[in-house]
Amino acid sequence: MTDDPRSALRASIRGFERTRNVLAAPGRRLVLLHSTEPLLLLADSGVALRRKYGSFCLTPPLLPEPIEVFAPLSPNCLLISTPRTHHRPHEGLTRKIAAKGNAGAVAWCQDAVYRLPSMPWPAHRLLAKTSLEVRPPRLSAVPAQHPPGPLAAHPEIHRDDLRAILEQLAAVHSDPPTPGAEQTGRR
Repeated sequence: MTDDPRSALRASIRGFERTRNVLAAPGRRLVLLHSTEPLLLLADSGVALRRKYGSFCLTPPLLPEPIEVFAPLSPNCLLISTPRTHHRPHEGLTRKIAAKGNAGAVAWCQDAVYRLPSMPWPAHRLLAKTSLEVRPPRLSAVPAQHPPGPLAAHPEIHRDDLRAILEQLAAVHSDPPTPGAEQTGRR
């Protein structure tokens, strides 16, 4: 635990960097597709992972190369992380691509799928009779057979613009000097 007021921001920045690095890893590209009419269902699961042959899976710890990540941002906007090059942003979000995203939303929702009242429910998309059950991970631990490693430290923030923001916030949160107090160079 820390009482540093910047720790929440630091954690958010690290989370953003990890997510960005996973979604836009080497060999993958981010594609943002738009449509003028609402075509997408929004599920409480957030994203759906589509295998190469069209089936969907839950989030694995590591993304195998052929997996596509479908992240509907709104009923009109779909973000896809993909190793493939067949998605063309200039063609926009088509009904065919939206159908793939909707299939994932319906297949992997936990409790709810949302649609705009103006949208018809997609044909051939039935919700399961029971909620998807996600088993908790099973972990086991054994004592290490070698000496402990270095102490834990905050990972370095690599992006200059994010590091500059954190440094600005650190300057705002530092204690102002007390009037009349002698400056010793130490706090």
